[in-house]
Amino acid sequence: MKIVTLITDFLSDLYIGQIKGVILSINPEINLIDISHRVQSYNILEAAFLVSQVYAVFPTNSLHLAVVDPTVGSRRRGIIVKTEKYYLVGPDNGLFSLIFTKEKPLKIYEINLKKFPEASFTFQARDIFAPVVGYLSLGYLPEKFGREIKKIQGLKLKEGVVLFVDGFGNIITNVKKKFRSGEKLIVEYRERRIQAQFVRTFAQGRDNEFIVLTGSSGFLELDKNKESAAKDLGIKVGDEITIKSASGEKFPLTKVK
Repeated sequence: MKIVTLITDFLSDLYIGQIKGVILSINPEINLIDISHRVQSYNILEAAFLVSQVYAVFPTNSLHLAVVDPTVGSRRRGIIVKTEKYYLVGPDNGLFSLIFTKEKPLKIYEINLKKFPEASFTFQARDIFAPVVGYLSLGYLPEKFGREIKKIQGLKLKEGVVLFVDGFGNIITNVKKKFRSGEKLIVEYRERRIQAQFVRTFAQGRDNEFIVLTGSSGFLELDKNKESAAKDLGIKVGDEITIKSASGEKFPLTKVK
């Protein structure tokens, strides 16, 4: 294995540097790829979306380390997941569950913490997950680190949850509804109720117009053309939003009081 990707909410160069140092000390030939260390603090859902969108575009046998771990040091498990082409390493708190809406894991292993008696209770990413990743990249079998288990923790999500807000302020939901190109839609978020148009591409929307499209993730996105929809609405990952057809509604729509 020549590639390890990293997703965390650490922000600090101190913590990121320590993780990289541990991995490289074990395998100096590994290629470390930073996906993001700017996940919103403690936001498991945002990290789960990121890893689910990124993992499969890397070469076969890449190894993905994801750590957003608000219950670090507790009874939550550390896991190694083997898929058809990749390994995933991190805490068992739902981080990898969105991947398995697409494919089933081949094997899952619970990391035996007793194999790391000197590990910090507050920085298991450095003291447990990073060494595991380093040794896996050298060809060590996951059985060396713990026993096989059958299930991992999932994320229970209703339809209409915000999974991610990208750098343009586009709002990616977990909705997969189908609409006609040009169809008028209603978007409801908290006290806001706005009109939007379903389009195929960003270019079909007018400047500053709310548009809904099926994004590259396969989910519906709410965008404000050439502006930030997230900033306009004050929305964040984990919030609930409704997108529905405006058939039978009268326009213009106004703010609900």
